[in-house]
Amino acid sequence: MFFFQETFYFCNPSNCFDLKKHCNNIFLLVFTIVSIAASAQEEEIKSDTSSVSTASAVETPLRPKKYYLFSPRLSITVPHPINNGAFKRTFVGLYELNAGMNVLLYKGIFAGAVFKNSELQITPNKIPGYDASMNFYSFAFKAGSDFYANDKNSIIISASIAAGQNNTKFTSLKTKLASEHPVTAFKSTYIEPELDMFFMIEPDFGIGATITYSSIKRNFDPYELYLNEWAPYERSNPGSTQYLTFGFGFYYGFGKRNFK
Repeated sequence: MFFFQETFYFCNPSNCFDLKKHCNNIFLLVFTIVSIAASAQEEEIKSDTSSVSTASAVETPLRPKKYYLFSPRLSITVPHPINNGAFKRTFVGLYELNAGMNVLLYKGIFAGAVFKNSELQITPNKIPGYDASMNFYSFAFKAGSDFYANDKNSIIISASIAAGQNNTKFTSLKTKLASEHPVTAFKSTYIEPELDMFFMIEPDFGIGATITYSSIKRNFDPYELYLNEWAPYERSNPGSTQYLTFGFGFYYGFGKRNFK
């Protein structure tokens, strides 16, 4: 387990991403992905041993490692609010659609760009009789690396980090007084680590699992949305807007590159 003795901030201390609180979450995600990959590799090794003992004359050729200049990526996940108590008790994630293009730099190392659209909603079990939504429209540049995780080169682990511009819009917010005007939109920067595990169906196509951890440089404050008029909230320092996503991802590559 990882522990941090000092506190590091992604932004100003009053409106920030506190790594001391949340890095352990990221390392837990990394550990989970790597453990799954290791388990899959172990099962393949056991399968290989069994196959050799029963049919030693038959050898299964290994799939060669393939590198592609361009790699479109697509993921469909569900957001889960974390960190900020008011954010967690108010919104439920519906979907996040993440689409991007990576360009190979050298042997799995890539840079790229990504666009994502997310929607979260206030449901009746959160605030009875209140129906509003929160949408994210984000664009970012990313960098990362793909690497083969087993001897047969049938599993690719991809780790990356993106940073860019987030646009948040609220719809159907309401107040009890006509003179009150809640915040309906804002712009801010965000940062997002991502982990993917792709099971390669073909050398250039794979399907797998995706986990992301998004931190938006903007505190979620229910009072500036006038949500306190419809449900009780504690009047305390608001926490930053952060959420995890879990779902499915798709890998595709074209423009084969050869490396010695």
